Amino acid sequence: MVDGNRLGDVGFEYLGVPYSQMDCQAFVEQCLRDCGMNKNLAGSNAWFREVYNHGAIMTPEECVAELGTVPKGAFLFILEHDGGEPEKYKPDGLGNASHIGLVTEPRGKGAIHSSASRGCVAESEFHNKTIKNGGWNRVGLWDQVVYDYGGDTPEPTPEPGPDPEMAVVVAENGKPVNLRTRPRKSAALVDRVPRGEKVEVLEHGDDWSKIRWNRKTGWMMNAFLAFDGEDSDADCTVIISGLTQAEADALKAKYPQAEISHG
Repeated sequence: MVDGNRLGDVGFEYLGVPYSQMDCQAFVEQCLRDCGMNKNLAGSNAWFREVYNHGAIMTPEECVAELGTVPKGAFLFILEHDGGEPEKYKPDGLGNASHIGLVTEPRGKGAIHSSASRGCVAESEFHNKTIKNGGWNRVGLWDQVVYDYGGDTPEPTPEPGPDPEMAVVVAENGKPVNLRTRPRKSAALVDRVPRGEKVEVLEHGDDWSKIRWNRKTGWMMNAFLAFDGEDSDADCTVIISGLTQAEADALKAKYPQAEISHG
């Protein structure tokens, strides 16, 4: 996984590199490599479809309305329906994503990219709003990048009300559980929540629920949540007498949060 904040910063190291040495796709892929991710695709149209199929594509305004901000490290695209995309992409009807860059907001002018018209890696204006007339008009949130939607701004103090519904994150394999921007498996990743964490339930759906954890909001599958009043393997106590050392060690490995003794 790639840290979105890091991804939004590394591009500044390449300011001024000629476009002939690093076009828009190569620039983004170099930034990803600097963050530990090696991914090579055939141009900005290929990247647009990669993010569309494995994340989320929306306008900047939709992103702000849904998530509160356009996070640092998000992909930026110029999307047009002018028939300019390669022939192999025309049947999907997604259009021509002619350019790709990265969000740097709040740093600098808000965006960085390798620009053919300017001849090098350069900054451009983007402040969470669509740039009209051939400018940035789509945001891409890829599920291989972990974005920070909260920043350091404190949340407002809520009005007094009934106690919120709570749940505990459960997972048989003991691994963290995905928190996503939308209630679907292909949606962009917000974070991974450790097993055993208590979360606030904002919306309780049939298959997914909207939750808040560690000042982050997103959607998690109900299969990984034990709601108030339900049994949870994350906060119960079981006493088993007569365990051997080997048996105790095996249980500790399977249930790392449990307190287990032997004898």
